[in-house]
Amino acid sequence: MVNLQELEKNFRRFRSEFWEDVTDVNLEEGKTKIEEVETKMVKSDYFRAVKEFAEEKGWDVVKDDLIISIKKEDKNKTLEVPLVNKVEGSKLFIQPWSKVIEKLDKLEKE
Repeated sequence: MVNLQELEKNFRRFRSEFWEDVTDVNLEEGKTKIEEVETKMVKSDYFRAVKEFAEEKGWDVVKDDLIISIKKEDKNKTLEVPLVNKVEGSKLFIQPWSKVIEKLDKLEKE
């Protein structure tokens, strides 16, 4: 069972693991390719834990990307949980924990 404290630890680990790659991509120094970084991010423990958390709350993951889209079977509503935003097509922005927790709180309440 995934709890919010565990998710926060995963977030902090994720942020420290990827800050150099994000900085390199955003400064366009070319050492790191954005597609490689995105692939590693989506496969990270943080992304996996957020998806698991959503599934435990009865949501189905319908889109597995930098922005995770989830949907409940009995509802026609899809909720997006942005973990990383892609800005201007080539810049990455890791969402602050406060924004992520807002979305996750919504999951628990719905």
